[in-house]
Amino acid sequence: MKDALIEQLKDEIRYEFSREGPPEGFPKFPDIPGGRYTDSDFFDLEMQELWPRTWLFAGRQEELPEIGSYWLFESLPNTPIVLVRDADMRIRAFRNESPNQAPLVPWRDDSDLRTEVEFDAPGRLFRQQHFSRRTLPEGMLRCQRRGWCYDTNGELVSIPFGEELDAIPYEYRKLTEYRCEVWAGWIFVNQDPDAMPLLDWLGPIARQMAQFQGENLRLFEKDSVVISCNWKVTVEAFQEVYHFKHIHQKEGVTMLDQRGATMGLFPHGHSRMVTPITKRAASVSGMEDPLDWKPGGGMMRGFGSMGPIPEIETVVPMVNCTSTAFSIFPNLITPVGATGMPFLLCWPIDVGHTLFEWVTFMNDWGSDDDPAIVEMRANRLHERTIVMEEDTRNMTPMQKSLDSPGLIGIPVSYQERRIWHCAETLDRVIGPERIPEDLRLPQLLEPYLEN
Repeated sequence: MKDALIEQLKDEIRYEFSREGPPEGFPKFPDIPGGRYTDSDFFDLEMQELWPRTWLFAGRQEELPEIGSYWLFESLPNTPIVLVRDADMRIRAFRNESPNQAPLVPWRDDSDLRTEVEFDAPGRLFRQQHFSRRTLPEGMLRCQRRGWCYDTNGELVSIPFGEELDAIPYEYRKLTEYRCEVWAGWIFVNQDPDAMPLLDWLGPIARQMAQFQGENLRLFEKDSVVISCNWKVTVEAFQEVYHFKHIHQKEGVTMLDQRGATMGLFPHGHSRMVTPITKRAASVSGMEDPLDWKPGGGMMRGFGSMGPIPEIETVVPMVNCTSTAFSIFPNLITPVGATGMPFLLCWPIDVGHTLFEWVTFMNDWGSDDDPAIVEMRANRLHERTIVMEEDTRNMTPMQKSLDSPGLIGIPVSYQERRIWHCAETLDRVIGPERIPEDLRLPQLLEPYLEN
């Protein structure tokens, strides 16, 4: 992250502390229609037009360590995808379905998967640590119904004895392949063959997150929970900072000052939020003031930085001295730290239920058997369970409010403009002409985007 941008962010925070209202000329947002969170037809539009045409996080490259390694991407409903290392060590994404509608690899194949599971409360928090080393038998994707075999390029290469290869129609001879690209070790897939390249789509996100050296990070742990709310309720809970003072305070004390939070809006629905710490927190941490972003300072030391995991040397001091988070449209939020970050992922199950995943990536920690790492994992599970419960406790009640026939709409303020940014981007991807007029949003924020 360049020095000029860091100074710009400091100026923006100073402005946020000084302002007494929205900037002059900033558009006033109408209320967001509640039907966008409850209407089954609108949900169907999202499933048909949004998710198949957007780059989605699907895994890490180290989960596919060798030729023939595979990984099942199961988070998005009705989208069976298998990621495979081909003979050239390229990662490819195929629909996990042969042309005769049979799966290529079993949905539940844990024979080579080490899994640890814990429930914090019945049906509430589900912890799974994946160390995937699954490899295709004989390097082939095999139709589970007919036994047809496809190579890692998706080409039909053999059929069971007694069937004639020449008799198989041409359209059955190749698997459905999706776009698959890797950014800093993170695998993204897109079902749209005409989608722009991943790095072009990420834009400023990729440049500003380069400091974390994602290609050198390792998958540390995974958690997930099903929440009874629309997926956008979950995403939007992390797009504003008002809630921090009320949800995450301890005995009335919070370390963040939401009044100074500054938002960056990027093309394609992505965004950034930087929130300064309070004067009290700055004083305790040895900082002269909340904008004294110097090496070695700050209370926001990142996930695990006080433990055995070394900090990433290229991370700028701002990260330790603020709460900094990036959002990747439509469903990924990452609050970054000096030792790594979690990816918070919100996947639609149906109009009123969300799969919320917490996938953590950390700087190289060495051996998993290191007693300090074992202890850290146990401590983090307890601490993170508390934070996750705080973040999610209001989401189901919020959905109940949205379902109320008395709800007129959802007001959004200037400081919550990341929420509006995502919502209007959603409309553009779907196509405003496809959206009923009473659920459509005006496009207001293009003049405020950063490139």
